Amino acid sequence: MLVYLFCDRDRATTFAYSTDVTGRNLARQAPGSNWAFVREASAQEVREGEEALRYLERRGYYIFER
Repeated sequence: MLVYLFCDRDRATTFAYSTDVTGRNLARQAPGSNWAFVREASAQEVREGEEALRYLERRGYYIFER
């Protein structure tokens, strides 16, 4: 599975993975966030683990703090 990493420009510690390269599904889930594309990633690169991958498969996004 290919996913896309985004960061919130207004909150330097807030990130999200999305299955949508445009990140449009993130805007509905986190209103007021200013998402910026960071890079493409494979499922194996998702450091947040299996829980994040399951959530991505079900919802199409995963928002987290780092």
